[in-house]
Amino acid sequence: MRNMLNAATTMGQLQQRIDLTSNNLANTDTYGYKSKQAQFSSLLFQQIDNMAGGDAESPRLTPEGIRVGSGARMAHTSMNLDVGTLQQTDRALDIAIQDANRFFVVNAPLENGESELRYTRAGNFYLQPVNDNEQVMLTTNQGVPVQGQDGPILIDGGFDDIGLNENGDVRVTRGDQTETEATLQVVDIERTRTLEAVGANTYRLDEAELGVPIADFVNDIAPQAANLHPGALESSNVDMAKEFTDLIEAQRAYSFNARSISMGDQMMGLIGSMRS
Repeated sequence: MRNMLNAATTMGQLQQRIDLTSNNLANTDTYGYKSKQAQFSSLLFQQIDNMAGGDAESPRLTPEGIRVGSGARMAHTSMNLDVGTLQQTDRALDIAIQDANRFFVVNAPLENGESELRYTRAGNFYLQPVNDNEQVMLTTNQGVPVQGQDGPILIDGGFDDIGLNENGDVRVTRGDQTETEATLQVVDIERTRTLEAVGANTYRLDEAELGVPIADFVNDIAPQAANLHPGALESSNVDMAKEFTDLIEAQRAYSFNARSISMGDQMMGLIGSMRS
């Protein structure tokens, strides 16, 4: 029966919406996380114009006929890039972005031994020893190298203190001297809808899929214009009230479609018993 097929198709798409909403709720406490919303569209539908005589010149039995759909599908997901609330941590290697569409750049290693540039809003950085502990590398909380203006940020060991300032400068103190040894790379991305979430709270841009150079809409920000907030982190922008409302709505729609399949099965059983 068509109604059972439509309901089954829609249930599969609703499950994806429930998964997306659950992922948002699971990342409520993830710094720099941006919530995602499911956008649905109708599948193909068939217009049935009921005619008295079966031809186009006969008068209609119904004003507009009947439009029979084939269910719905999740067309795409959109990302909410509103800036989250800043949380003061006073930690030397925490830094928050205060402008929308702005990202830190990280240099993520790939399985084939190469690496690619990715983007993140999370500014909770850490130091990881490298080169037999002679140097330390600035990384994300997942151990992904953070990109500076001149590549991955490597700092020689033996320093007394290290921190970040509002320009994204890495300030290192040795004895009585404090110097800038690197600067975070910060970029503005114009077409944020093209960003693809790839895990570890990072995003990527696929130049092959876009068909245009990434440099056309990824703009480097000068350190003086970075507008960063050191000693703070941007919290997730997930609205828990909205997410729970969306979750209940999706669950009820799922139950409604499941009930539709159940009723269709009962109707088929009834028809079968009448024939016998």
